[in-house]
Amino acid sequence: MRRDPVQFADASGTPVVGTLRETGCRAAVVLTHGIVGYRGMPELEALAGALEGTRDVLSIDVRGHGDSPGRFTWGRDEWMQVEAAARYLGAPARPVAAVGFSFGGYHTAKAALSGAPLDRVVLVGAPFDFRLYDRMPLNRALWRHLPLMIRRRRRLPRVERLPRMRERGLSARDLSRITVPTLVVHGADDWLVSRRHAEAFAAAIPRATFLEIERGLHAEYLMQSSPGAFVAALREFLTLP
Repeated sequence: MRRDPVQFADASGTPVVGTLRETGCRAAVVLTHGIVGYRGMPELEALAGALEGTRDVLSIDVRGHGDSPGRFTWGRDEWMQVEAAARYLGAPARPVAAVGFSFGGYHTAKAALSGAPLDRVVLVGAPFDFRLYDRMPLNRALWRHLPLMIRRRRRLPRVERLPRMRERGLSARDLSRITVPTLVVHGADDWLVSRRHAEAFAAAIPRATFLEIERGLHAEYLMQSSPGAFVAALREFLTLP
């Protein structure tokens, strides 16, 4: 597998830094991390390797994270970077899917409903809105998995001021514009984003399939808690007919 650093710009002119793994597949996939993540996270590295032979893989740093410049806009503009990644990979002439983890799933959903040239979408532990109080801040699942979170390698992001509540979140009407097959993945032991969010995505997106992974953790952490089940489901969904 060739592993090359790449850089391109989104529609606003903001640079996007990524890592492209090429195996000569006719289709490709974009991996987008969550907040406080970056493209070189061990979980994403492991997933990219596990997808070898299914699709070429492009992992990106969204703005304010990793090596991409700018400041994180809390979902206002990051969707443009997912769209730019799809076009960089050759969409719409080439089939390109997108897999978004946690807030990266929010960006991916917003890109898809905004018309990004994606043939499939996967939302993993994605928040439907910013109301996480049904799980945060002090729940038993969070405390149980705190050691795992502390051991995780992190790169602190650069962020804008948190937007007002009415400026946040997606709507069922927005999500109904996603017309491609969509896989909504929820870890049953997710300590941050509750099942409510996954159910909202699955109900609003016309061609959505809901998958709950027993004992699965939050977003990228599925590669630690349930890699076999998660990778198998992802490879099956991303394999072209």
